[in-house]
Amino acid sequence: MAEFSLQGDLSITGTVLVTGSSAIPLTKVLTLSFNNPLAYVLTLEKYDALTASTIVLYEITLAAGDTVNDTLTYALNAGDTLTVYSDIPGTSYYIYGFDYASN
Repeated sequence: MAEFSLQGDLSITGTVLVTGSSAIPLTKVLTLSFNNPLAYVLTLEKYDALTASTIVLYEITLAAGDTVNDTLTYALNAGDTLTVYSDIPGTSYYIYGFDYASN
């Protein structure tokens, strides 16, 4: 099991936060955090590689300075992705999770 954390700024055209690797049987995302000093709309999508389908997990309209702290657990298999969109620039993110290797 390998721990990971990433942070940065989102692109308004979408930012792939994490992709499940074929070399790692399971990736779990435990924490997602987002913030922008201005009012913004945040959309989180999950792509399921097995079914080749994308679902919107949530879309939230936020006031200036609002922070989203998402502590739901997201499980990603090989090829699955979590992608997030912000309708304006300047949205920062933090992600924390684990990659689970096979025994």
